[in-house]
Amino acid sequence: MSNELQPAVETVEAELLGPGAGPRRRPEEPFVRPAPEKPGLLTRLKMLIAAGLALLGVGLVFAGALLTSTVIGAVIGIPLLLAGGLVFFLLFKLLSLGAKPAVFFRRF
Repeated sequence: MSNELQPAVETVEAELLGPGAGPRRRPEEPFVRPAPEKPGLLTRLKMLIAAGLALLGVGLVFAGALLTSTVIGAVIGIPLLLAGGLVFFLLFKLLSLGAKPAVFFRRF
């Protein structure tokens, strides 16, 4: 017997090959994700109104921006820009409506 050092054997860690420890599925069982629920009537109505307000706001801002190129058009264009900004404000207020969080933390 000789006291020569044995060459190191290269190995690959198991975590590098797979996702690591965790529940294992059998390969014959495909992962089935449950279908998401359809939004309710009020949610769909809210999305429809939000889309309409967004289109209206973009249209007003675009028309106002085009009209402000002349002095006479600025008389009409600036109020259109302001109206478009107001529509976007209402849009964000509509989108922020909903249930408030049940738990909140106060900062002292």
